[in-house]
Parts: sequence; C-alpha cells; structure tokens
Amino acid sequence: MRRFNAIFGVIAFGTLLPGQASAQAEQISRIVPVTFTGVVSSTAADTLLVRQPDGSYASFQGNLPPLPYAQGDPVTISFNATLPTRAFYDSGTYKGQIAADGIYRITLSDPFYGGTTAGGIGGSTAADVTGPIDPALNGGQPTNTRMTIVYDYNADSYSIEGGGNFFSGAYASPGYVYDASAKAYIACGAGTGVPCNANPGSDPVLSTFAAGAGNDPSSIRSGNFAVSSTDPGNASGTGFFSWLFQGSWNLPQFGGGATQVPEPGMIALFGAANALLMLRRRRRR
Repeated sequence: MRRFNAIFGVIAFGTLLPGQASAQAEQISRIVPVTFTGVVSSTAADTLLVRQPDGSYASFQGNLPPLPYAQGDPVTISFNATLPTRAFYDSGTYKGQIAADGIYRITLSDPFYGGTTAGGIGGSTAADVTGPIDPALNGGQPTNTRMTIVYDYNADSYSIEGGGNFFSGAYASPGYVYDASAKAYIACGAGTGVPCNANPGSDPVLSTFAAGAGNDPSSIRSGNFAVSSTDPGNASGTGFFSWLFQGSWNLPQFGGGATQVPEPGMIALFGAANALLMLRRRRRR
C-alpha cells in the first residue's frame, strides 16, 4: 500500500507540471539582442563639407582636431528587439493572415510611435553605440530604431531583411564648431568638454545611423553631423560630415536542429512509468 501511494504521488506530481509547461509555452514573444560589430572606416576629415558664401558645399582641405572616433577604431551598435515566438501564431493572438510558408516580417519601432502589437512584439530599444554617442530628444521625440526582422516559424529563427536594412536617430554626438575669429575648427560636443552651440537650450549635434536600402549591408553611415559656428552671423563656417562603420550584424538563432530537451512534466511521467515497471518486476519475482 505504501508503494502504491508513493507511485500515485509521483504520477500526481507529473500531471501538475505539464500545466506549468503550457503556461511557459504561452509566451508569445521573446527579447532578442541585435548587434552590429565593425570598425570606423572613414574619418571626419575625409567627409567634412564646408558651406560656401553662395550656399554650396566644398570639401574641407585643412587639418582638423581629433574627435573620439578615428579610422580603424572598433565600434558596436546594439539594441533589443521584441519578436514573436511560435505561440504568438498558435494561440490565436495573431490576427493577420497565416503565412503558408511560415515566413513573417516584423517591422521594429519604438513603442512611442505605436509600432507594437500584443506582447510588445515589434518594439525595440534605442540603439546603444560605443563611444560618446547617446540617444537624444529631437523636437520632443525620442531616439527611434527601425529594422525589419524576418521570422521563420518552421525553424523558429530570425534573420535581418536585406542583410542590414537599418535606421536609427536621433543621437547627441561629438562634432566641430567653427571659430570665425580664429578661422579654425574646434572639436565639440560629447566627450570633448566644449559645447557645440553657444545658445543655451539649443539642440546638440544630432546625428542618425542608416544602412541598407541599396547600400552595402555591411556598412552603416552616420550623419550628417552638423558643424556649428561660434559666430551665428557667419554661415560660411558651417558644414557637415559623416562617419562610415564597416562590419556585420549578428542576432541569436533559435531552433535549426537544436537538441530538444523534454519538458519537466514529461520527465516526471517517464519517472512514474519506470517506477511502475520496477514494481511489476518485483512482484513477479
């Protein structure tokens, strides 16, 4: 009788766990880190364009003080994306058309812009950039990151559409300010200790990041970084420049032949079955 009660307890315990496992299976989204790793492949001196008196722009030919980014420096851009799981499509939460091939495209956006669905799917954090570049408000709107992720329901895996279509802005970035009296450029903004605009409350040097859309998907262009002037009345000293980051994107893969681990409830049931088998063998003996 004691043996029967012990076995019954194992079976009862095993029947409770699948309910817990089903609660876990109802997770309709997961947080997936997306990271770009590369190097700076151009300098500000290569790309600085200076505004001329007639309004046109010409390449700057002189020397520039160093900024925190130099050619060859490592750089990473990373953010978290909230993406669907199979349960999102199996549970009836998804109200769109079921894809016959199991391929779905999720366009990411900041929740501020209302670009999310149930479970926060489609949301993204502001991309974090190594170095003195930080998210900043632009006209009261937060930094936004946009990218299209392709979800393969069959393999439970993700890929980036186009290999690197990406846009993110706005960021407070280091830049240059033109001193009209000295006729020279001064490094300013984040990481330099020199403000880029003498007017309090003015926008910092705002920049964006973009990749794809016909460009090399392994490169990200940052810019255009505006160049301010210490003399607001002298527009001939202003200009803009860009940095180019060369590298590649990476995001975790799920499924794709990964070893399937039995759920805890199934393990308990297997244990109960083995216990019954052992009891029968003892009785026969």
